[in-house]
Amino acid sequence: MKYVLAGVFCFLLSWCNALGQSQTDSIITTKGAVTLITCGSAITTFQIGDGKNADYDYRIVDGNVVFIRPVVANPRPTNLVIREGDNIHYMILAFRERAELSRLKYTLSASGSVKNNGSTGTATGSSGSTAAATGDSNEADPAEQEDPAVAAGIDTVTVGNIAEDFRKQRKGGHQYETTADGITLTYSQAMSLNNLVYFSYHIRNRSGEPFVIGKVSLMHKTKQDTASLFTMPVLYRKGTDAIAGKADESIVFVAAARDFKKNDEIILVMYNKANKNQIVLYTPASALPKYMISK
Repeated sequence: MKYVLAGVFCFLLSWCNALGQSQTDSIITTKGAVTLITCGSAITTFQIGDGKNADYDYRIVDGNVVFIRPVVANPRPTNLVIREGDNIHYMILAFRERAELSRLKYTLSASGSVKNNGSTGTATGSSGSTAAATGDSNEADPAEQEDPAVAAGIDTVTVGNIAEDFRKQRKGGHQYETTADGITLTYSQAMSLNNLVYFSYHIRNRSGEPFVIGKVSLMHKTKQDTASLFTMPVLYRKGTDAIAGKADESIVFVAAARDFKKNDEIILVMYNKANKNQIVLYTPASALPKYMISK
């Protein structure tokens, strides 16, 4: 058996070298948190260990974002293979008893290297089931993509007016926020109305460069035993498409209403078209208005 594994290992290394992968790096996981990996292209291969590893659970969202979490007390280090576009990445997936949230966010660059984003936050979460899922993509050509609001039968005039009024009523403090690359994303408030939920966020840009809003992924993570993760396609967005350097803006995202419980989390991932970086914010459902939380 060990000779078979050695052969597989050599094959993986030769495959990596053939495709130009020259760097082996480590991906860190920790108890009670989710590790986020963002790829530059759609993921076509994702394998932990021999493909039957039961120490970790993962979920692929939007085709190029992976959430990984350990599901046993002390998982052993193992290999991780990701192929995205024309690039293949061979890495080591390792567990740490304690790890800062900033060490759990990685970006796989087009060159095949692994970049730790070094962003900070105030909350952690865990990923969902092993099945892949797709969410809304705001980067697609509008001519080739049906308007989500139209597809959902939303009255955009009424929803737009409500969202704009809600956007101007900024509330909340700095309890739930995260910062990456000079961009601070803060949860402001939320409300539920007519089977829709409105999430208001404040973006502060101190990078000196514009933050151009690209793809937006909004997810609902439950705290049940299965730790399910559900995509919430953004049906409507109110606010600017870009935040200038040294500027502040508030944006409202509208999605279909869901059944939130006190220990759930809302995860927002925003991509910057200008530099392809992302910023991630975990907001506990307990921050929502009490009437939005079911028992």
